[in-house]
Amino acid sequence: MNLEKLTDRVSRELETALTEDISKEKHDEIWDIIHRAMLDASKRTTREMKETAVIACGPEADLAHKLQEKMDKKRDMLVSNLMAMR
Repeated sequence: MNLEKLTDRVSRELETALTEDISKEKHDEIWDIIHRAMLDASKRTTREMKETAVIACGPEADLAHKLQEKMDKKRDMLVSNLMAMR
């Protein structure tokens, strides 16, 4: 699933669902929960992709490490983008 589309959809749905009746603290708490959940999903997906790459590349460990570095960079970019959405 495209995480950018997911974050956009979740953001729109939350803005609709979170009325102005709730306090600023509760609003921030809800956003923090969602933020942590998305980061967790991203980290788990990255870890699983790394494991798959290492298994698939076997003897070509250098290739697996290059793939790992690229995935780490993409994950870091995703985390930065998610944090900027706050």
